Amino acid sequence: MSEITDLRAGDPAEVASYRLTGRLGSSLFAGTSRDGESVVVRLLPGEMRSGPFLRVMEPLRAVRSVGTAQILELGLLDERVYLVTEFVDGGTLEDVGRRLDGVGLYRLAAGTITALVAIHQAGLVHGDIRPGNVLLGPDGPRVIDAGLEQALAEASVSTRKVAVPAYTAPERLRGAEAEAAADVFSWAATMVFAVTGASPFEGGSMSATVDRITHGEPDLPDLGELHGLIVDCLAGEPAARPSASEVLLRLVGQTSFLTGRVDGRAAPVQRTEPPARRGGNVLGLVAAFVAGALLSGAGVYALTGDRPPARSTVAAAITPAATPTITSAQTEAPLEAVEKKAEKDTELPAIGVTLHEHSKDPIRLASYIESKSKYTSWARDKSGAFKVVGATEQPVVAPDGDWVALNPMLKFQASELDQVKFTRMSTGESFVVSTVKKPLQTMIPVWSRDGGKLLLSVYDLAKEPRRLVGFVVVDLATRKAVHVETEYMDDSTLTYTFAPNGTIVRGFWDGKRGGIEYYDMSGEVTKSWHWVGLPRGAQWFSPSGKRLATVCPDGKDYCVWDAGTGARQATVPYGDTEGSFLGWFNEKHLLVQDPGKKGTQVIKVIDFFGATKRVLADVATKNPLLVQFAPVPRS
Repeated sequence: MSEITDLRAGDPAEVASYRLTGRLGSSLFAGTSRDGESVVVRLLPGEMRSGPFLRVMEPLRAVRSVGTAQILELGLLDERVYLVTEFVDGGTLEDVGRRLDGVGLYRLAAGTITALVAIHQAGLVHGDIRPGNVLLGPDGPRVIDAGLEQALAEASVSTRKVAVPAYTAPERLRGAEAEAAADVFSWAATMVFAVTGASPFEGGSMSATVDRITHGEPDLPDLGELHGLIVDCLAGEPAARPSASEVLLRLVGQTSFLTGRVDGRAAPVQRTEPPARRGGNVLGLVAAFVAGALLSGAGVYALTGDRPPARSTVAAAITPAATPTITSAQTEAPLEAVEKKAEKDTELPAIGVTLHEHSKDPIRLASYIESKSKYTSWARDKSGAFKVVGATEQPVVAPDGDWVALNPMLKFQASELDQVKFTRMSTGESFVVSTVKKPLQTMIPVWSRDGGKLLLSVYDLAKEPRRLVGFVVVDLATRKAVHVETEYMDDSTLTYTFAPNGTIVRGFWDGKRGGIEYYDMSGEVTKSWHWVGLPRGAQWFSPSGKRLATVCPDGKDYCVWDAGTGARQATVPYGDTEGSFLGWFNEKHLLVQDPGKKGTQVIKVIDFFGATKRVLADVATKNPLLVQFAPVPRS
């Protein structure tokens, strides 16, 4: 860290709740929190646009790793943006001047790549890895200023520039945006600096250095066991570089164990059960070992993140009918095991499905509609028996296992109003609630977790293509519906669903990236998570409500996120390009649909490593099914 000098006239004495104690540089201050914690406070120039800066930096608050300087707070002070990070007592790799080799270099490499893994697995990039952004603290190295270069570029009214070409990936020098692969290149160049005191592409002048990065080869010293790894990371083409996760795994000799890649080449993946640690995963434990044992010699650290993604896309052969609903009593200690064998096979010939169930399963097939003949609607009561509840109506069973919502597939048969019917299986009681008027119609019914409300997405059939223009919330107690209009933005397949607390949420796609948005009952967006990728169906949230799942931001695999912070918790490799995500089985397993043999399909449970734990159903048809899997109701 730079030398701390006295505050000057005109410098603020306090920013938010932090007292400033000295200057570290231009608009960069040392300070203390109310608890006496040392911090670093950065004030942006007044001409900077606050909105773009905060939008880029906010997601990085959720990144927590032993190798990063944590962002503690950011906000506005008299129209100037401020950023507060933890204070690391140590100089930068650039300023310290000492050269590293052997174990010292290995510790530096492990600590800094651990930070990159955490950043990348949160769906973000650092954008400015260089010797000046690596602090050598007393408890190991820390990567600082994650995302700052990109945030400053987007917030600035001036033309964007690349700050330090000597450590910048060639694609960025050609004008490309910062991506994860560019971070890996810059990291490798920084590791070379740690040994030689210079960039491996140093050309004597800026133009010569840029030309060498874009067209030449690096000048590398003897890097010992890291030599081959650094060479791979400095590859000219981004696709040829290993990911940060692969780099970390190669540092501890575990590459083929998790990623299926050895020195950049494909290798068979060896599956294994995750270690018995609450909330842990193999890569997290590897990172904890590297960061704790090699850097500080003591302590255990957690890392948010999982394996690097493998290619996958998501189809929609089976249409999930409703989000898994669960009562508050079930959220305390969610079941995490999966029974290896079924106790009972149940055939449903009308839809060509054979269920393979176990009495300890936390979810079950709750309802379905026949896909031929009379299109009869079936629902499962509390005892587990299937009952006929209607015809040509999509049945969705409530969390109590008694009430069923029936959404008509044939609309406007008796009037210009769309309607939804409610039936109680134990008593036969039923009533109808009108929702919207033609040409609007409601689809995709979803129960709230307490079973008190039903949510439906509203479509405008008069528009071409059809548009998703709002939602309807039906209150079961009052038997009334509230129609809320929203602005049409994008993909009409991204329907509305309930968050665990009853908030309305929906996925969005802005043409470049996907995320989720939270709505209030006026139809306004109250919160947007643009970094989490696209949700599928209506079953995003885990039984506890603490996690949500999406298709990863790069369009590959499934990502599991902390539903409170938006931090990535796992990347679930899923290689079947014709499969689809159906929802959650329990807190650590997902429910997916895959193509089976000879035109069949299977519905199965997979863990966060992508391994199949059990097949729940065989589907002897290629036809789409309208089915609902939901938690088993408690008596």
